Order: sequence, then structure tokens, then C-alpha cells
Amino acid sequence: MAPIMTSALPPPGYWGRMTVYLAEMYPVPSRLLLALLLYVSLAGLLREVHGVFTSHSLLPTLIGTWSFFAVGLAVRLMDELKDRVLDRHLFPDRPLPSGRVLESDITLSLAAVIVLYLAANFWMGTAIWMALAVLGYALLMYRHFFMRRILDKSPALTLATHQPLFPLLLFYAVALVAVEHGWSVRTLDWSAIILAVFMYWAMFFAVEIARKIRAPGEETPYLTYSKMWGPRAAVLVAAGAQTVSLGIGLHFHYALSLSPAFPGILLAAYVIVWWGYLRFLGNPAPATSKLKPYAEAYLLLVLLAQALEQGGLA
Repeated sequence: MAPIMTSALPPPGYWGRMTVYLAEMYPVPSRLLLALLLYVSLAGLLREVHGVFTSHSLLPTLIGTWSFFAVGLAVRLMDELKDRVLDRHLFPDRPLPSGRVLESDITLSLAAVIVLYLAANFWMGTAIWMALAVLGYALLMYRHFFMRRILDKSPALTLATHQPLFPLLLFYAVALVAVEHGWSVRTLDWSAIILAVFMYWAMFFAVEIARKIRAPGEETPYLTYSKMWGPRAAVLVAAGAQTVSLGIGLHFHYALSLSPAFPGILLAAYVIVWWGYLRFLGNPAPATSKLKPYAEAYLLLVLLAQALEQGGLA
């Protein structure tokens, strides 16, 4: 008879359990750093596009950074709740399926994050409407857009319906920067803004694809993009998105006369991620299939390159 599996006892107290959860599923230091780099780099690019070269203001930077961090955490917590049955079968060692964190902990944390996210954005005038739009779309994702049976049968449709959240979050940042500087909708350079949003979205889209690519011998019942499209096609989708982001980044370099270091860092990041891809394609095996770190390195280097173009906080 097979041994009966028992869940490990959860750490005592809400804070103890959530500390375990965050350490494994949403590491706070690295996620905060990513949120800061994302907001500072995008806000700085928007300022350069509109001919403003002042330093970042502290309050909008703090609110924008918190909002990026909070939305990411809220979506992570929502995923825990909506996928809890599936995770018991495919990822039983994760904190929630293993019993090291309670469902009530996740629910309470989600409510607290949403309240703090909205409270912070009430300080930024009309930007609250974009903050609400982002939250509303995240809640629709949580409810599977009220068509779970259809989405469960179509992973491609699931990908398509979930991807707009990040561009919405980027347009929220546009609204925040516009409020900070008193820009009206009519004075914004929408062609440049759309290019910038597409550039940033493409990098995060590539990370999403890269994190679900496996070698043929590694595939499990969990649905990956390499299983859907084949390893080579999945890699080409991620690489294609990064190529688009590189092209837009070089466009901004020439259009805005950015420093020579900017295209240098972009090209170095592009070489790094392609090295990881070619290594995997030449030998698709468990030792070479971890492509998410390469995609993340590309993302972080591009964000850092743009952030370095900016001044300090006012």
C-alpha cells in the first residue's frame, strides 16, 4: 500500500505563514527592485519624449513603484485561489497546496493589497481611473472572464485574454506621469507612448513565454508553450518579441539622442538572451531549458539602461 501523504504543519500565525509564502512565490526585495526600475525607466522615457528633463518627484515614484508591485502581487494571489485545485495535482509542494499557508491567509492578503493599492492612488487625482481599470481587468482574469470552460479548452485564448493587463498597467503609469506634470490628453505624444508601451510589453511577454519552455523529456501534464507549439517555435516567439523591443529601443536612442551606453547595453542584453536560446536549440535538454533567467536578464538590463538615463529624485 502506498504511504499516505500528509501536509506539513503551517508556521504559527498569519505573518509567519505569509513570510514563507512570499519568500517562495513572490520575493519582496527582487519584485520591489523590478517595480522601481520599471516605473523609473518608463516615467523617464515619457519625460524625455515630451521634452521634460527634471528629476523624478518622490511621491509619484513611490506610488507608481508600489502600484506595479501591488498589482503583480494581487495577480499572484488571485492565481493561488483560482488554480488551487489544479495546483494540488501538479504543484503539491507549493505553500498553499502543501498546507504551509492557509487559503484564508491568501484571501486576507489579497484584500489588504487591493485596499492599499487603491488608497495610494487616491493621492494622484485622475490617475485613479486608470488604477481602477487595471484592478477591474485583474478581477476579470480572476473570474476567468466568466467563461472558464472556454478558456480551459483554449490555452492560446487564455494567453490572449491575460496579456492586456500589462499594457493597461503601463498606460496607468502614463496617466500617473501626466498628472505629475499637468499634461492634458491632447498634448501627449501618443505615437511615442504606444511605441514605448509596446516595447515594454514585448519584453515581459517574452519572459512569460520563456518561463514555460521545456525540453521534450521534461514535459508533464502541465501545459507549456513548448508543448503547444514545439520548443523551436516557442523560442522564436520569445525571441521575436525581444527583437521588436530591441528595434523600438534603438529607435528611441536615435530619436531622443540617448547616451552611447544605451544601445550598447541593449545589444549586450540581446546577445546574452540569444546565447541562452541557441544553447537550448542546439541541445534541448533539462540542463539547457531554463530560459526564464535569460529573458529576465534581457528585461532587467534594458530597464537599467533606460533608468540610468534619468536623474535622481527631486
